[in-house]
Amino acid sequence: MGERRRRILYAAASVAVVLAAAAVAGAVRMKRFMEEDPRLCAYCHRASPEFALWNRGSHRMVACQRCHHNTQEQQVAMLRGFLAGTRPGGKGGHGEVEVGACAACHLSHDPRWPQVGGSRGHRIHVDQQRIACVRCHAASVHGFEPVQASCRACHGQHAVSVSGMQQLHCFACHDFLSQDPGLKPTRRDCLRCHSAEGVLPSRFSDQAPMQFACGACHKPHAKTKEEALVACTSCHKDVAKAPVHARARGRRCVECHEPHLWKAKRG
Repeated sequence: MGERRRRILYAAASVAVVLAAAAVAGAVRMKRFMEEDPRLCAYCHRASPEFALWNRGSHRMVACQRCHHNTQEQQVAMLRGFLAGTRPGGKGGHGEVEVGACAACHLSHDPRWPQVGGSRGHRIHVDQQRIACVRCHAASVHGFEPVQASCRACHGQHAVSVSGMQQLHCFACHDFLSQDPGLKPTRRDCLRCHSAEGVLPSRFSDQAPMQFACGACHKPHAKTKEEALVACTSCHKDVAKAPVHARARGRRCVECHEPHLWKAKRG
């Protein structure tokens, strides 16, 4: 084989290797673009309100494809539409949120994301009731914060009649992420909020005389303000028979017994 011919074959082989490497690199980049780059989605969705919500929300650093999974057929359809300047066609749509997409981050023990494993709210709704995450968290599309309407969709309209609490979100009392059993507010849930807001915190100390659950006396979801406070006589049934109460007939218990302290006033 002549020297000239060898050089030609060597050059051809080198070009083939370079082209093959470029093709592999291009395929890898294209695959990454299809599976990890939100710019692919932005081509069609940039003007949509969903994209604006994602771009301002807590998940803006998460690529669309981490939650919205596509089959290879759907990826090819999107790529074809992207190159042709049209929207992807085909049946079945694209970008569905699969079961487990949320768990990949929120059950991963990754401290960068709120972990919901074992929390009482998710234990009841996800583990026991098998309710999909998006049913509660996707009402505002990419807002992800569970809105009060999500609770009402299943639990109905539970108005709060207690003054100062009407505007609170359900989670202010029903702490979804705590490890306590059940979702009814505990004494600790109530005191946490009341202490933070400066609502008579000295009356709720560990030395306070009344240590049972706040819900034993207070019913915030009662239909009327009168029903929101349980009558003292529901527990103290024979209190009216005591001689000391003879002259207090017709008066309310709290006129003498200051709430949460219960020491009777003199006079």
